[in-house]
Amino acid sequence: MTEGFDAIAVGDFLAARAAFRVAEQLIPGSSEPADGLLQVDQGLHLEDINTLEREALALERDEHWDAVVQTYEELLKVDGTLSFAREGLLRAREMSALHARLDKLIAEPDRLSVPSVMQDATTLLVSITTRPDVGQRLAEQRDELSRLLKRAATPLTIALLSDNVTEVMIYRIGRLGNFMRKEVSLRPGTYVAVGSRPGFRDVRREFRVAPEVEMQPVVVQCEEPI
Repeated sequence: MTEGFDAIAVGDFLAARAAFRVAEQLIPGSSEPADGLLQVDQGLHLEDINTLEREALALERDEHWDAVVQTYEELLKVDGTLSFAREGLLRAREMSALHARLDKLIAEPDRLSVPSVMQDATTLLVSITTRPDVGQRLAEQRDELSRLLKRAATPLTIALLSDNVTEVMIYRIGRLGNFMRKEVSLRPGTYVAVGSRPGFRDVRREFRVAPEVEMQPVVVQCEEPI
């Protein structure tokens, strides 16, 4: 018995379990080995909790929020009454969702030119700026989104070429009329120009406007008779 309790004292629960199993054989009918085994189970339970808590805190410091969510979920499977794990899970889910939103906005920078998307992104950026707990990864995402919002708000000049008889319009921008050449200022994004002319098939030209793209003139003219 003494060997078992000594093992518990130093955190060697496997050795303690083995010692109490031996004690069960040596002193059958005694409740002491069972009490010792109960302490072993409790010690292992607390050890599991402490290990997972340390893991969760380390992952939080590194801002690996999806992994933090999984770790707190594991903790609550071990003991569903842990208030720190419930609070941590809520915090981790919030941060995981925040990073996912940022990743999506950063991965699709052209969408930031859409007014509703730009407004949502700007609101999100302001909310991050006022947070007291901005880690390195979140700060990097914040700065990148800020850069991309400035990019999206800066119009670029593109040239459209036509034949002076084709009626030209750009979706989300409006009608441009007939012309040989026209320059328009557009914010970064993907656009569709449509040309129409009586007696001819309509034409459709999709083009992308971006500062990192070398813009060629967009030709919109109806040439195929119906």
